[in-house]
Amino acid sequence: MLGVERLRQFAWASYGMYALSGIAAVLLGAVMPELLHHYHASYGLGGRMVFIQAMGFLLGVPLASRAMARHRPQVVLSGAALIITVAQVCLFMLPAFWLASLVVVLNGIGAGALESIVAAIVLDRFIQQRAIYMSRLEVAFGLGALLLPALTGGLIALGHWRAVFPAIAVFALGLAVWWQTISVPSHEASVSDSRHQDAVMAPPPTFPHRAAKIVVLSLFLSMTVVYVGLEGSVNSFMPSLFIAGLHAKAAIAVLSSTVFWSGMVIGRMAIHWVARHLRYDQYLFLCISVVLTILLIFSQVRSAVPGFVLILGLGLFMAAIYSLVMVYANHTFPGRTHAITGLVTAMAGGGGAIFPPLLGYAMDHIPITGVLWILFGMALLLLLGLIATTLSFQYLASRADQPG
Repeated sequence: MLGVERLRQFAWASYGMYALSGIAAVLLGAVMPELLHHYHASYGLGGRMVFIQAMGFLLGVPLASRAMARHRPQVVLSGAALIITVAQVCLFMLPAFWLASLVVVLNGIGAGALESIVAAIVLDRFIQQRAIYMSRLEVAFGLGALLLPALTGGLIALGHWRAVFPAIAVFALGLAVWWQTISVPSHEASVSDSRHQDAVMAPPPTFPHRAAKIVVLSLFLSMTVVYVGLEGSVNSFMPSLFIAGLHAKAAIAVLSSTVFWSGMVIGRMAIHWVARHLRYDQYLFLCISVVLTILLIFSQVRSAVPGFVLILGLGLFMAAIYSLVMVYANHTFPGRTHAITGLVTAMAGGGGAIFPPLLGYAMDHIPITGVLWILFGMALLLLLGLIATTLSFQYLASRADQPG
């Protein structure tokens, strides 16, 4: 049994990894205007870079799974951090555009590997507090995603935007070394204090046959693809949307990512409290409905100040969606934590691969208002996925209540 101090060290090291993943997630969006200017590239090419990084994320999940079968988690996690370190060093050199596009694959591989491993360990060890502990990981992710655009904005203003790459490299290298000193819990470490447990959920549904399981799992995975596609699109192109649509200067526009992730961090800190009072499905419905409303209003905004207010609200209510979908899926399929977490994480990479490139193409070919309507449509798909999941659960419950 791990002592309290070692468990605390494991938790903080896990938060550090998720912060690194958050940094990797927003890196291209934060430097996109400067990067495209340096390479004289279009938004479409920028979208392709995001796609390539997301494909690396997809590749990182199965690679991590295979590596975990042969090595300790500490070794695999240190390796993931080192991969990100190498990617940052290469990007700092600003190689030819085709080579830079390949290098971002390493960023994706490292982020995919560390997210899938850390999430699976936490969800498997803290069963009664999955939403609470995932919220803490997501807060760390949000802090990384919040601080990087702020740092990048300052460096852009100083004329040294490239310095962001070695800063990330040093952080990743430090985590790689730290994980060699961490002990990983090998049992359920959940506490029994009901004040710090998730809201009581109905028991997982009884599936009459394999096809029903596949349908419900597919709904969860579809929601993941759409949500991460939406988040990835906001991450990658919100500063560019502010420049093109709201006529903001680059150093100001990049702060839109900071404002967005400020909302995400605050929202994820609130998960700790809200998850003890609302069921996962109720919480998701609230968040997605508000996101839809904000995107509808944002499509009509034409100045930066109300834009920043709406982006803050968008972050607040998008904050819980990914972690709740993952926790809800694990609750629905008990005993399958590693498989479900791996699938959800992989689909997250898929969402990041599919939608941002499409949005980049749209920004080159249609008005900004049309791009914002695309974001609204993605949120609408997310709501429809949740409604379909809820109706499926109701159908399975009524079927289980029928005699014989």
